[in-house]
Amino acid sequence: MLLPSRLSRLRVIAALIGVVIFVSGSVALFTIDNSAGSLFLVALGATLILVALLGERVQLESFEILGAKVRVREVIASRLELVQSARYGDTDRPAAEVHGQALTLQRLAHLYNLYEHIRRTERASDKRTAALDQLALRMRTVGADAQFDAVEVSTWFHNGTDALRVIALNLMLAREESRDFLAVLKAIDRPHSLFEQYYGLLLGREMLARLDTLERKLLTDAITRARRTRRFRRDQPLTTLSSTILSELDAKN
Repeated sequence: MLLPSRLSRLRVIAALIGVVIFVSGSVALFTIDNSAGSLFLVALGATLILVALLGERVQLESFEILGAKVRVREVIASRLELVQSARYGDTDRPAAEVHGQALTLQRLAHLYNLYEHIRRTERASDKRTAALDQLALRMRTVGADAQFDAVEVSTWFHNGTDALRVIALNLMLAREESRDFLAVLKAIDRPHSLFEQYYGLLLGREMLARLDTLERKLLTDAITRARRTRRFRRDQPLTTLSSTILSELDAKN
């Protein structure tokens, strides 16, 4: 058993290490292209700081930063601060670029919150689906205004919340350079919702022209598996869209 004084020293050391890692990750997030690695450093640093401050009271399994586990609002705050630095020449990145990303994230955060609100407060219905489709259209419109690192957008999908996964898929629809074929397969094979599955199919259809033989087979197999599930068969838009994609895949073989 650790003595209280020794435990205190360990917490101080953990806090210092956490601060160093957190600062390093925050700086790297806006100065290098490896956004996924930077987000990991930010999350790790914040975790160590929380452990040092709260000890056993911290619940690590519930700790999140942006769904990936970094929430949109956290990234927004950091990027808005970077805008101020860019204006005064404290960064090598153009102020206009940084400012554009910050504003885009701010608008995406608003859509993120609206998506979660609608899913939480309204029962599944055609009316709810229509409202979510409107939000998805806005996500694509907003996403076209600023370019994000492809790895960052992929991280939002693979490690994000339900809402963030939908945002990532719509950003990929809006910007070809951000597309991730693995995200398509996961959205079709293991979706968090039928809504996400539909947009995974839409993205897959948009990517058809650039898929190679192996990727077309993997997409065909994923759609075939999905069509066997009861929930999928009961959803007319899903069955219609998937049939169209399978027909187009057959035509390319």
